[in-house]
Amino acid sequence: MTKKQALVITVLLVVLGVVYAAMVLGGRDGDNVANSDSSGATADTAGGSTEPSASALKAEPDSSIREASVTTPMTRAVISTGQVTLHAKDMARARSEVVRLVTSWGGSVADEQSTSDEHGRLADSTLTLRVPSDHFDEAMSAFGTLGEVEQRSQKSEDVTTKVIDTDARVRAGERSVQQIEALLSRAQKLGDVIAIENDLARRQADLDSLKSQQAWLEDQTSLSTITVYLSRPMVHGTTHEAKGFLAGLENGWDAFRATFVAVLTGLGAVLPFAVLLALLGVPLWWVVRRRRLPSTPVAEA
Repeated sequence: MTKKQALVITVLLVVLGVVYAAMVLGGRDGDNVANSDSSGATADTAGGSTEPSASALKAEPDSSIREASVTTPMTRAVISTGQVTLHAKDMARARSEVVRLVTSWGGSVADEQSTSDEHGRLADSTLTLRVPSDHFDEAMSAFGTLGEVEQRSQKSEDVTTKVIDTDARVRAGERSVQQIEALLSRAQKLGDVIAIENDLARRQADLDSLKSQQAWLEDQTSLSTITVYLSRPMVHGTTHEAKGFLAGLENGWDAFRATFVAVLTGLGAVLPFAVLLALLGVPLWWVVRRRRLPSTPVAEA
């Protein structure tokens, strides 16, 4: 074997040794990585009660909110008003029926204005009714069956957003007042007490105004307002003029009475002025007449 061949063999052996060493080291590193991954996974499994529990805690409010939104859907707040104009032959019965229906629905008569004719019978009536909103449509339909409907109208206004906004502002106002009251209880200086009391009075006034608006919205959305106008039926048709001797006599008598009344009315109006002229004019006429008369000559003896 020559030196050149021996050198080549040596180099090949060195290269093979390096490759083998690299393969051995690579296998060990892979085992270490696998062991570390398995141990990490075991550690995560063993100590997984921290992060998963936190995420679960974070997820619980969302799930509760979704559940609340499903179980308690938001109801619409609507203000409904209506008007019905009716003509009924029996006014007393129609009015009693309206009151009976409103009472059966749990409502009330908020206002009533009625007039009677010369015989004491009910001529017309205006009823302002407060009916629960759930019975609004039923009430409008029922009132229309009590007589001849001349006019009917109804209107609805959705105030859901206004109700939600007012409720939120009331809650915020109550928290603000409580905070100011807490500051007032801890205040020591007179100037601080006066300033805090002024701020408390202003916030309390705003809160009272919001609560009044909240109560008004609650009243208007829970009870609808219906105005019912009741009156007797209108007489339709043409009138027939009477003819004949009796009709002419009746018309002539009516004309005579009207003329006689007019003459008496004129005399009554002129009489005071005639009396005044007589009292002033007669003496004046007598004096003027006396002055115009010629004096008679005196006869000589």
